[in-house]
Amino acid sequence: MQQTLKITSLTDEDVKFLKRQVKKGFLTWSIFSLITIVFPFSCIYAIITNEELTDKLFPILIVLIIFGFWIYVTIRAIIDISKDRKYLLLQKKIEGNSIVLQKEIVTIERHESDRDSYQIKIYSDVEEKHRKIEVDKKYYERIQIGDSLWIEYYLDSNYIKTLEFDKMDSKYKSFVN
Repeated sequence: MQQTLKITSLTDEDVKFLKRQVKKGFLTWSIFSLITIVFPFSCIYAIITNEELTDKLFPILIVLIIFGFWIYVTIRAIIDISKDRKYLLLQKKIEGNSIVLQKEIVTIERHESDRDSYQIKIYSDVEEKHRKIEVDKKYYERIQIGDSLWIEYYLDSNYIKTLEFDKMDSKYKSFVN
């Protein structure tokens, strides 16, 4: 089967899907921002009230540096989510068949345990670039290089709505940056 990706207009179902995705992201980052506001002040308070510490300036400086970066990341994420919300109806949807060009398992090293990321690579002729998609293990094991799959995703937001192979819709799917 050939690759036939094309740009289509948004339907009401697409708008609802995008609103749900934006709402999930906004809720997650709002909760994260509350932690970002409260936790540094409680750490600084604990440092100031700790009578065993003689040098309180260095721990306070470390807390400010760590949480300064944390606050920066949170603010950037909320700005991106707000931008997604603002331009929600201006999204372009790409849908069609695509061919799997490559499969790979990427091991993400963590402090306590490693995690495997199952990725497939496709080529989007509409965007004229390769896209890597992380999928669940069950889906990854069934698909082969050269197989055709159906994909629906949004150009400006990286949300994947549908990823089907042999009439099986992958529940977990996301683009890898």
